[in-house]
Amino acid sequence: MVLLGVGGAARALAQADTSGQLQEIVVTAEKRQSTVQKTPMSITAISGAQLDDSGLVNLSSVAQETPGVAIRSAGPGQTEIEMRGLTSSGGAAPTTGFYVDETPVTSPAGANNGKVVIDPNLYDLNRLEILRGPQGTLYGSGSMGGTVKLLTNQPQLDTYGGSIEVTGSGTDGGGANGNINGAVNIPIFDNLLAMRLVGTELHNSGWIDRIVESNFPLEADYNPANLPPNVGGTIRGNVLGTPATKVYSDVNDEDLQGIRGSLLFQPTSNLTITPSFFYQRITQGGYDTFDSPPGKDAGPLAHYQPFDQAEPFADQFRLFSLVAKYEFEDFTVTSATSQWNREEKQTMDLSEDFQQLLILPFYAPASLLEVDTSQQVSQEFRVGSKGDGPFNWLGGVFYSRFQSTFTQQSYSDAYIPIVGINNLINELQPQTIRQYAVFGNASYQITSMFKVTAGLRFYDYKSTMGVNDTGVFATGTNAAFTVSDEETASGVTPMVSLAFTPTEDLTVYTTASKGFRPGGGNQLVPVGLCGPDTGAQFTYAPDTVWNYEVGEKARLFDNRLSINGAVYYEDWKNIQTQVPLPCGFFFTNNSESAGVYGSELEMTAKILPGLTVTASGGVTHAVYDETSSAGFVPGERIPDIPAYTADFSVVYDRPAFDDYDYVIRMNDSQVGSFVDYTFSQNRLPGYNLANFRVGLVSDKIGGFFFINNLANVRTALSDTNSLGANLPTLNRVATGQPRTIGVTMNYNF
Repeated sequence: MVLLGVGGAARALAQADTSGQLQEIVVTAEKRQSTVQKTPMSITAISGAQLDDSGLVNLSSVAQETPGVAIRSAGPGQTEIEMRGLTSSGGAAPTTGFYVDETPVTSPAGANNGKVVIDPNLYDLNRLEILRGPQGTLYGSGSMGGTVKLLTNQPQLDTYGGSIEVTGSGTDGGGANGNINGAVNIPIFDNLLAMRLVGTELHNSGWIDRIVESNFPLEADYNPANLPPNVGGTIRGNVLGTPATKVYSDVNDEDLQGIRGSLLFQPTSNLTITPSFFYQRITQGGYDTFDSPPGKDAGPLAHYQPFDQAEPFADQFRLFSLVAKYEFEDFTVTSATSQWNREEKQTMDLSEDFQQLLILPFYAPASLLEVDTSQQVSQEFRVGSKGDGPFNWLGGVFYSRFQSTFTQQSYSDAYIPIVGINNLINELQPQTIRQYAVFGNASYQITSMFKVTAGLRFYDYKSTMGVNDTGVFATGTNAAFTVSDEETASGVTPMVSLAFTPTEDLTVYTTASKGFRPGGGNQLVPVGLCGPDTGAQFTYAPDTVWNYEVGEKARLFDNRLSINGAVYYEDWKNIQTQVPLPCGFFFTNNSESAGVYGSELEMTAKILPGLTVTASGGVTHAVYDETSSAGFVPGERIPDIPAYTADFSVVYDRPAFDDYDYVIRMNDSQVGSFVDYTFSQNRLPGYNLANFRVGLVSDKIGGFFFINNLANVRTALSDTNSLGANLPTLNRVATGQPRTIGVTMNYNF
């Protein structure tokens, strides 16, 4: 297998592959080197060269081509990843783990837009690994449904080189886009010290309009005399029939700046020390959401508002890490230390929300500013055996301290005549999660055909949350409500796997594994608006899942065909569920259980030298076993989980002239329908996305012409709460980029 080299965009196959065989990717899913075919778990691995050739530039595009993976997203930096039917909609912790090299990156604890991961640029990656199923033994809390790992290219001691990539494109209904990436590897002292730097600058035009209507219509069925308490009309007024005062076109434009760097210090052949840093900032002028009604087919993709209030978004992330490894004769000692911080700022227009909550016969200007700051310090120390003997083992300890502060503020003098004060809501809610863990994993080759693997992780955590709230929509007055709560738990997450390998080309395995995520504290539900009997508690407990899985990995026809599949059943207990209330607020509760089962299949065939066909898909049956506190009854689907996903791609890679190859890639991804809930349950239709790329490439120079979203599909990715309260009249629906046509050029040196 040839992995991505010193030039970040260098191709895995600098010359067209005439071997007629499939290439293998080295992975570290079990925290030791192996290959996809030899690792007994459901895993998708994509090399950096494959990311480049495929035009996969962000996590959303990768997720749409990966079986068993679903996303909720309101735009860059606002993507929540779900795997195998385990939605992250409730609680303060995700159900999917996320790693950058050795660093666990936890999503914000209190953000209204969900457990959103960072959205890194994928340039100059060595590979991306997607591990499906609970990874609680080796990766700890939050890895219930699976784990996503981004593995960057490391410095090389004896090679100077680099790459530059420039992309220009245009988006239908938007404007011009531009992206420049660069990577350089510099040996500083031969065989002692080297440095690698990667930089990114990106601009994507928007395609969502912001339309201001000064004579904004009231709900069509507005009649306060006939309405129940705390509920306005349920039918939004005709915003398409109301003249616009101002129109701001393409407000959801995105700018991204990023830099990543690392040093490799190797004072002896046995010792390597790698300090690294990563900085990225994303800004947007608005959300990737349109209003429904009127919906995606009745008019322009737009947000309609009674007052001119912009909705900017910013996401800034910094990571510092230090990884040290020492190779003894029989084992390797690894220390991974990291510290990161992240700040998300976002503003949302809430004039329509507050009119609804107060049942006003008019609108008054109001917007909400939310700031989510997160930081984490983590340390992992592990020791693992080396060699190809029948017995292999790994053990370690882990510590992390995660701190997240959720703040939101809304002040408007226009409400003084209405409610007596201008403080609509002012919330400060700090949360800390401290975790300790001890873990071990061992495998034994019982015979030439049978290998057993078992692991155990003991964890202990303490989650504390404070609440300091004032304002009309919190305490009702300027008087503060202050409380502090603590939730603790400890336990064990085991796993055991038995692999049967009758030949080098076939592995059949069965696995039982457990995962969990921590409990925590709820945001304040205002009694004045929601009443005293909401059922909300200050804290909620952890939830757990047991996964039972059978899978196979086969290579056929002299490694020209691979077929990897798995079927699984998950027993999810004490589910952390987000409960929406008629007053527009929500809280997390533990009450339900669910039985989730499904299957995943990935097939890759080298039909001819240079012609590769890949087909993959996943089916997920994720339903509640008992009545949900969010209103779902037994047999109804768990929200945000599509019933199926499917992907089909064809790549033709052949010599063209001199040292150049031509590459043609066609891809089609399908996502089935799913449900989510805001004020009520919503069913969103599935969608189909097709992409096309054609290019000429060599060792040094490459170029691609591409069309993404070939059919210009207006997707509905999720109904997002973002910052706004739930409304019976309106959903803001996240959508993906329309048809985009462009050219990418790269040069390696």
